[in-house]
Amino acid sequence: MAGLSRNTRKSREMPLFPLPDTSIGFWSGMGQGVASNFYFPGFSGGTAGRSIKINYTNMTSLNVYQHSPTSVAITDGVWDGGMTIDEASGSANTDAWVGWYMDEAENKLYCLTMDTGTSPHTLYISSVNEAGSVTAIGNAQLGNASFNALGYLGSYGNALYRSGGDGSGTINLTSVNTSGGNAAAAVPYRGVTVSVSVSDGSLSYSNFLGTTYSNENIPYGYGVVGPTANSMVMIRYYTFESANYQAGGYVHLINTANGKHVIYAVVGGDLGMPWGNNISLAQRWRGRYFFVNKGTQYGRSVSPYLEADVHAWLDEMGVFYGLL
Repeated sequence: MAGLSRNTRKSREMPLFPLPDTSIGFWSGMGQGVASNFYFPGFSGGTAGRSIKINYTNMTSLNVYQHSPTSVAITDGVWDGGMTIDEASGSANTDAWVGWYMDEAENKLYCLTMDTGTSPHTLYISSVNEAGSVTAIGNAQLGNASFNALGYLGSYGNALYRSGGDGSGTINLTSVNTSGGNAAAAVPYRGVTVSVSVSDGSLSYSNFLGTTYSNENIPYGYGVVGPTANSMVMIRYYTFESANYQAGGYVHLINTANGKHVIYAVVGGDLGMPWGNNISLAQRWRGRYFFVNKGTQYGRSVSPYLEADVHAWLDEMGVFYGLL
């Protein structure tokens, strides 16, 4: 009929975010009763029910604690009084946390710390075990100062992940504040993936958003999910909610292989997104995603989600929006 146009909406429902993973079972603090602190399950090969407590309010003065199943602080090795930045790195030069990655296969907590007294800053990588023994692996100066803000609270830095999954490959982190790879901040803002060797701490660089993406402004955000095996990345902007129970979110969806993207894409569905209040971050831990808030945890944000499930959902979102 005249005046009507073709409805191009796909005849399928928006994919629902995955259900929480319950396979780990109990760990202390999993009820998340203390604002600004997040409790993660402890070492996969260690004492059942232990947890790691991280405070997400700053990057320069917090200690990381290991707790017993009854929420008593562990006092073995560097865990005594909480692991400091210098204890984690094995160096008095470091003064900031960058991030953590708990490896399920190796029973190690990998720690990235930073010496901000150099410009560009210098990254240190180390690992710590349940007994509180630290292995200092190495350090290297970043390629340029444009991504000095790498870190879990920096709007240009995001969750650490391992290139080959647990037990394999480099520890990777990303920044969008660069024209691409090891370059200064400028258009086309393709960002950088910094790959850190777990053998000696050496660094290598590649484009985060691929070679077919470009933008005049920095596409920064928090809580990056991906990349998936099908090159999908999600960068979170903010959520829409009702009484702090999340209904969904606005995100940037990008296919880093072909450059297709949707900015401020609506995601979530009836079961909602696992976000609480304040800044929401992504933490990859023992093959799972945790979605951390600087403030209070709400609803599904206190639960883990299998990486495989989250990545399958993200790929489905790519299909839903016509990016794959």
